[in-house]
Amino acid sequence: MNSLVPLQQAARQIRRSMIDVAFHAPVDGVHLGSALSMVDIAVVLYGSVMRYQPDNMASLERDRFLLSKGHAALALYTTLHHYGVISAEQLMTFDHNGSLFPALTPMNPGLGIDFAGGSLGHGIGYASGIAWNQRLKQQPWHNYVVLGDGECNEGSIWESALFAAHHGLDNLTAIVDLNGYQSDISCEQTLKMNFPALWQACGWHVELCDGHDIAALQQAISTVSNGKPKAIIASTVKGKGISFMEHNNAFHRAKLSKAQYQAAQEELI
Repeated sequence: MNSLVPLQQAARQIRRSMIDVAFHAPVDGVHLGSALSMVDIAVVLYGSVMRYQPDNMASLERDRFLLSKGHAALALYTTLHHYGVISAEQLMTFDHNGSLFPALTPMNPGLGIDFAGGSLGHGIGYASGIAWNQRLKQQPWHNYVVLGDGECNEGSIWESALFAAHHGLDNLTAIVDLNGYQSDISCEQTLKMNFPALWQACGWHVELCDGHDIAALQQAISTVSNGKPKAIIASTVKGKGISFMEHNNAFHRAKLSKAQYQAAQEELI
């Protein structure tokens, strides 16, 4: 079997699981579009790149994943379930009152949730701090942080990017989920940004790739960064995998009807 097939199958299964969990969540809407766009990124990291033990996520001796765009929490939870970190019963408590898995990620390293992502713009700073601490202690672990393109409007990201480059934190990789939209309108309508030029100007090694191409993501992640932190600009589709959600910002946060739920599940068989 092609080594990419299990990862492609995992991405499809995770998207199907996301739709199921979202439909049954007892709330008036779930952030689906931005979660669907980053599934392939999460699958590559958890399925073929990161070093961790699913039954021992509390250990400090592992790579870390920080979801800076915390509203895409459902993508992280379903990925953690797929790779054996959390149970199906835990996953189905998503956004229930008192659940460990609310709509925005809480910090719970024991369950593989390494960052509280409610307020945008802070994941890269937190990841830089972890990476610097590991560098000072000569620890071998790597840190991956996923950012939204709309989130990159926040100035705190660029302060942190400069800090990471200044300290040569090549144990840090930032992946920008470039799906073109933020909560209300397109990112370009809000603020045009040349992402490769900005990250390069901050002193980072930059890679561009298709964020839904498993092999391209693996290649970008594995490329040597020559003593610099790495930024991967991953072009993605908001709502990826479900035709009526793709490029449709109405599903930034939405409650699925029964008909929409059934149609989405059929597309993901």
